[in-house]
Amino acid sequence: MGALSGSVTATEFFVRGELPKDFRESYLERLQKRRFRDIDLKSDDDESMGWVTTLDPFATEFTLNDVLWGDYIMVTLRHDSIRIPPAAFKLHLNKEINEVKAAKGKEKLSKAEQEELKDALHKKLRKRVMPSIKTYDVVWNIDRNLVWLFTANKRVSETFQEFWADTFELPLVPKTPYSLLERLNDEALIEQALAVEPTNFASPNA
Repeated sequence: MGALSGSVTATEFFVRGELPKDFRESYLERLQKRRFRDIDLKSDDDESMGWVTTLDPFATEFTLNDVLWGDYIMVTLRHDSIRIPPAAFKLHLNKEINEVKAAKGKEKLSKAEQEELKDALHKKLRKRVMPSIKTYDVVWNIDRNLVWLFTANKRVSETFQEFWADTFELPLVPKTPYSLLERLNDEALIEQALAVEPTNFASPNA
């Protein structure tokens, strides 16, 4: 969402570190290594995250033409998740429990039996649920070493920073007034800024 159409809400970051000389080739390899993969329904995973191209959320093969736009690298982080509605799951579980009790002639199932039914039901239902797909566009100005993540969601931002660092081995620093001061490398100015007292810009009685 956001980079080419839709919302323009973005979170901005500074990139710490220097680009390697072969970043075009090496970063394509890194994107490919951390590309998006569908959720394995045979596993217990209910989520999957990885890189896709900005123009096609189902494209996971990368070329320079896909990601390099002048001085910008553009990619998209895709996050799929399987969520079974709790209320529906509870209804199905009660149905399973009642059927097993009737078949075994029991008035009540043990906790272990109920847990076994619960696990089996979850595995069965998750195969029927279509994963939800969320995408977050990422734009990296390689000349200025700035990155924009097109969402303001704090949780997504934190997850993105970890995934970015794992992919490119370059930490991100959220753009804030303090991080801007840090980049100026002026200790006296930083100390002055930290000494500023909070100020009300409106009357408390307004």
